[in-house]
Amino acid sequence: MRIKIWGARGSIGTPERRNSRYGGNTPCVEIRLANGTLIVLDCGSGFRSLGKSLLREFVDHPIDGYIFLTHFHWDHIQGIPFFLPLYRKGDIFLFHAAERKGREIRAAIEGQMSSPYFPVRMDAMKARRHFFDLIHNPISIQGAIISAGPLYHPQGCVGYRVEADGATLTLATDTEPGSPVHDRSVRKLAEGADILIYDAQYTPEQLEGEKRGWGHSSWQEGVRIAQECGVKHLLLFHHDPDSDDAFIDGLVERARQEYPTVTAAAEGMKLDLAEGTILWDREIPAQNRRVHRRLHMELPIHVKWREADGQQLETEGVTRDLSKTGVYFFSPRELRPTEPMELDLHMPDEIPQAATPAHYRAEFVRSERLDGSFGAHPPKLGVAARFLDATSEAQGAAPLTRP
Repeated sequence: MRIKIWGARGSIGTPERRNSRYGGNTPCVEIRLANGTLIVLDCGSGFRSLGKSLLREFVDHPIDGYIFLTHFHWDHIQGIPFFLPLYRKGDIFLFHAAERKGREIRAAIEGQMSSPYFPVRMDAMKARRHFFDLIHNPISIQGAIISAGPLYHPQGCVGYRVEADGATLTLATDTEPGSPVHDRSVRKLAEGADILIYDAQYTPEQLEGEKRGWGHSSWQEGVRIAQECGVKHLLLFHHDPDSDDAFIDGLVERARQEYPTVTAAAEGMKLDLAEGTILWDREIPAQNRRVHRRLHMELPIHVKWREADGQQLETEGVTRDLSKTGVYFFSPRELRPTEPMELDLHMPDEIPQAATPAHYRAEFVRSERLDGSFGAHPPKLGVAARFLDATSEAQGAAPLTRP
């Protein structure tokens, strides 16, 4: 099961530079099963970008997709009128929602496209569309078991649990703690999940004050659920419009002090849940891409890290690319670090003033399995890491952009 985040912002889109790393599009999560089945959770403004991507992928081939809506607030359906595959004859989309009849689901979606709110009516969409109420729970779709559970949110909302390909993903957004019935529902959905995508729009302090009753949660409640339910990784979601990148970084830091395996959802983030193993591929927006020169250098590297269970491990690897800000290296074993890694690079004598070994602390960015490409024999893991500047400078490590 592969996951891609197309929108992680809550309430309203925020196309602002200060939000460029985590993104400004409202909720949309794409799931691809091993058999190719397409499942989409929520249709916020990120749904538009997903549609364009699908057209590039399928070209003249029909697109079939299963769409599950948590609820009908605008930030979760506003991408539907701009989803281009819906206007293409031959495509088929099955919309699902809980506690609403098929006609009511259609009416709720079409309502935002009626006059005077939108100039194009839904009947302009040439794709075949079907609407289903999730009466029987759980349901089976092309090898995936999908369960829904009620969440505490004004006008109602549901969370989803998707079990497929030996892994489990839970989406619980637009939920506020405090209702015993709904709190039990969230925990049932999250039990033993590989990934819990959880509403963290507000801080704990805001929930205790002016945001009480608004229907959202915090990183602290997400951590509590993850600890109680044995969640492998917590992904903070539905970021507040006023929370910029730096503020969200701070929420992640606070959460990791209590639960090491926490990350904030970001547009373009990819997750590969292969039999319970989580592999990340975080795409950085263009304006934040590497600006330092990258050198192709194969050097011995010694790696130390800590697993989620607290076990300290180490391995020997080989670098492939180096820059002033980070490194890409091959590892003979999988890494699942829960805190910064310790890297020792054995620098060649040709680099002036280089310390050997050069010691760095680095933040894990992403990993990918290698099947023999890049000269990796036998198959290994490719790992990208970002140097933590303050530490590397303090350690006196040699700049890696020198010729």
